[in-house]
Amino acid sequence: MWTARHDLEERGVTIDGTYASEVFFAPDLDDQLVLGGLFTAEIDVELDKLVSRKLGRIHVSAFAIHGKGITEELMDIHGTSGNTAPKDLRVFEAWLDQPLGPATLRAGLLSADQEFVLADQGQTLLGATFGITSQFSANLLGPVYPVATPGLTGRYESERIDVRAGVYDGAQENSHGIPTAVGDSHLAIGEVEYAKAFMVGGWHHSERGNALYVVLDTEVVEGLGVFARAGYSTAGFVSTYIDVGIRATPGSWRPEDLISVGMAFARTETGAETVVEATYELQVRWLTIQPDVQLMMLPDRNALMFATRLTVAI
Repeated sequence: MWTARHDLEERGVTIDGTYASEVFFAPDLDDQLVLGGLFTAEIDVELDKLVSRKLGRIHVSAFAIHGKGITEELMDIHGTSGNTAPKDLRVFEAWLDQPLGPATLRAGLLSADQEFVLADQGQTLLGATFGITSQFSANLLGPVYPVATPGLTGRYESERIDVRAGVYDGAQENSHGIPTAVGDSHLAIGEVEYAKAFMVGGWHHSERGNALYVVLDTEVVEGLGVFARAGYSTAGFVSTYIDVGIRATPGSWRPEDLISVGMAFARTETGAETVVEATYELQVRWLTIQPDVQLMMLPDRNALMFATRLTVAI
């Protein structure tokens, strides 16, 4: 099997899979122990190797989701886990990436949280908001994990300036990830990045309003990175959003491991919601072990949570 995978990669076909299982323990909640899991399968086809040098890349991904999360009881907007979603077997993204001179177009079934409002230095944290901000997901509802919609994005990358823009179907009508209709609304989003570290962007949804955001995401020195994001929305449940954090390696004795700490704040229609998280990612060949602690502070309650995620690369 492994020889066949290697041969396919040589021809431009890459098949990857991961399974992440996690357990959350929250002593102050009614549902103290919560289990969940996410299996991800991805196929990438490099058409320039397989068919013609003029063609780009095809990408297809799918999920098998089970279990539930602490957020179902807390009803917070930040999301205690970026993997938690309704139980389902579903398609996620399916697109063609096509270079056109200095620019690249991507068309198909797309999720905005794969290209926009991202801070790579925050990706180690388990909380959903450290992936795509809770302001984006709460105000727009999507397209974000686990739902993608038909869309078109473009990007131009240079040594100092990168420009990205996209337009998506603003509704999320689908069956197991496959669109069943095209909605009457649309989402347009764009951002400009300077020096691979600082971004300014904004979005417009034809039914859910506008927002502006800024992102700082950079490695300060080797092994130490920082991130910070802030957003202001003229409409929607979350008016103001801020998050900050750091990510570092523990030293030369474990250079493949990561330590990360983050904080996210959101001003909502019902009050302020804040989450603080600290995590350690231990890498053991094909296995990642990640203990985690979070403190969720909501207008009517606080919750302390302990978690562990195990991720197996297949």
